[in-house]
Amino acid sequence: MTNGKSSSRSLTKSDTATCIEARMVPALPLRLIRLALALMLGCIPAMAQADPDFDTLSGPARAIDADTLEFGFKRIDLWGADAMNRFQQCRINGQSTACGAEAWQLTTNLLVATPVTCEVRGKNRYHRNMAVCHNANGVDIGQSLILRGLAVARPDQMPEYEAYEDQARQARSGVWAGEFIDPLKWRRGERLPEHEIEVRRWQREE
Repeated sequence: MTNGKSSSRSLTKSDTATCIEARMVPALPLRLIRLALALMLGCIPAMAQADPDFDTLSGPARAIDADTLEFGFKRIDLWGADAMNRFQQCRINGQSTACGAEAWQLTTNLLVATPVTCEVRGKNRYHRNMAVCHNANGVDIGQSLILRGLAVARPDQMPEYEAYEDQARQARSGVWAGEFIDPLKWRRGERLPEHEIEVRRWQREE
């Protein structure tokens, strides 16, 4: 008491309304809190699956190059198959052909069947994930490129792909019907004699 008056103030209308509102909002039951936490934790595997550092990546994809796929902003290179580069030229039956564009088109067509699923097997020199990829129909994209003679096998990565390359050689499929530069050597600048101009074009694209 001070000067005969109470030090506590009387409740205003605003205070009364706040108290009523507080009583009207029930506390969340513990089981609902636990359920919310469980749902949040359940989202973690789905988020992890979309990360290229995890074992599997699945969804719609597009072909940047015949053997480079893009999932959103994440890129993956094919494991065990080195395809003709997008602007690479080959010589088939004595004629210059856009074998790289043909390889890119094949991959693009295969990616129409979504979702595309890629199982990561390792990383390349640029620390980009490399994977074995299948479309929604179960078609192995790397295997298809090799069988069509539009990619060479890398048996140090996928020994089983070597048999598919042998089949393509014997059937003279794709580039095996003529002359071509190994895709790895092509990226390092090696060209067939009449294709030297492609070096400058490729460097501009990079």
